[in-house]
Amino acid sequence: MKQFNLSLLLCYLLNYSFAQSFIVDPPGKKKPDEFALNLVTILNDAPVKFSHIKGKLLAQTDTIHLQSQIYQVKTFIPGSVIGRIVLDSTIYTEYFFGEFENAEEAKIQMELLSSKMSKALNRRVVILKKDNGADANTVLEHKFAYTFHNGFFHYNFSLQVNKVLTRDTYRIVFQVFSGKPSYYNWIMKNEPIGSFNFTKAIKNNIEIIDKLPSKSGCPVEVPPFTCVGISARNDTSFIEYNKKGFDGLVNAKSEFDAFFGSIRSGLSTEYVYFNQNAKIPVYRKVAFVKFDDIDKPKRKTVYLTLQEKSQGSQLPNGKKEYEVILSFGY
Repeated sequence: MKQFNLSLLLCYLLNYSFAQSFIVDPPGKKKPDEFALNLVTILNDAPVKFSHIKGKLLAQTDTIHLQSQIYQVKTFIPGSVIGRIVLDSTIYTEYFFGEFENAEEAKIQMELLSSKMSKALNRRVVILKKDNGADANTVLEHKFAYTFHNGFFHYNFSLQVNKVLTRDTYRIVFQVFSGKPSYYNWIMKNEPIGSFNFTKAIKNNIEIIDKLPSKSGCPVEVPPFTCVGISARNDTSFIEYNKKGFDGLVNAKSEFDAFFGSIRSGLSTEYVYFNQNAKIPVYRKVAFVKFDDIDKPKRKTVYLTLQEKSQGSQLPNGKKEYEVILSFGY
């Protein structure tokens, strides 16, 4: 039985580990142009900190990045006038696409470049557009997220029109950030209908949680879960519920999957979800956020977690004890 549980655990974790690898597919054309090929090359090097396109150290600082190391970039994007890799609090590549005398001209050119990049990526992008006005330092920004049929990665590359204060001009900048972005799954329209009362309680909690930060109890009941209370970690507060009493890991996993399906069907397509890294005692942890909120630093999030209640803890029959935790972060 111990060997079976170990095998089940490995299969359960592996099922949710491969889908989050950030890989951009090659351009769809039989003979793609240099722009598309180089763009895909740069994006695919982001998870490994641009190690394949990173050149020699050019400077310890410059007029834009006063405390950053500047490296040569080996891959050029046609149309850009300069490119480099910046080692700051994070690592990113940036390319400049010229300067313009007025914001409107720069915005027109950026829109054309944005469309060209979307086409180079087979139009498999979600674009978050933000116009801050001509008086802002960043006048216009397009954040890009690469998509698959069942979801998309977090925004990790962007185009901006930035004001150059020293020359009273406007510059187009393209940036790609290193690392492995979170992968968000769409909630499909044909999800099976879950428990009405359970999903209604979930929605009620989401609506009022940020209005009750000082209370010690749970604002609404969420049967069959039991209220644990309110806690705080770092700058986030959590309302937490749990459910125990499972007959082993297989039973706990089965009920976790049922709750997971009910939340998906209840929150519907305005929400997305992503798998968070899990290691023992946590077997799986899933987070739900509104699609419109994914780029906000402070957002309401619903978490569903399957975990071993306490390592070494056993029930009277010798079995390990498991619990499903439902929590609301705000």
